[in-house]
Amino acid sequence: MKKYFSTAAFTLIFAANVFCFGDFVEKTDYFVEFQEKSPKMAAVLHVNFTRDIPEPKEAEEIVKQQLKAYGNTIAANKKSTKYKNIIGSAWYVNKTYSANPVKIKFQKDIGTYVWLGKTKRIVTFPDYMSFLKRERNNKKIKDKATKKQL
Repeated sequence: MKKYFSTAAFTLIFAANVFCFGDFVEKTDYFVEFQEKSPKMAAVLHVNFTRDIPEPKEAEEIVKQQLKAYGNTIAANKKSTKYKNIIGSAWYVNKTYSANPVKIKFQKDIGTYVWLGKTKRIVTFPDYMSFLKRERNNKKIKDKATKKQL
């Protein structure tokens, strides 16, 4: 009788764990907010976790997955040649204190990833800033070359 009860209890606990993990995978533990203010500005994507604070690696993977999905969707829907960058981060939103979300850091100094619409890659925020500086410098060089030709 004791063996039967132990087996049944173990089976129920295992089944409950499987269903809880399935809920996490199926996005019931988080929701996504996407904001696109103007065509010239980068869009913002927030992955908000509601039940528990996930491990940084799990949050990082979910943010990258969502950035890729939203980036490819925007690229497919836009007919213009202008590229759209998306800045993505993860937050923990406590139900009782929803006005004060807590940002989830992925690594030591990284709390944000960016989808680059031009290259269709995901980079860290410091790499994104470097990319913007290179783009600005390239534009200045092209403008100077254009002025010299006129």
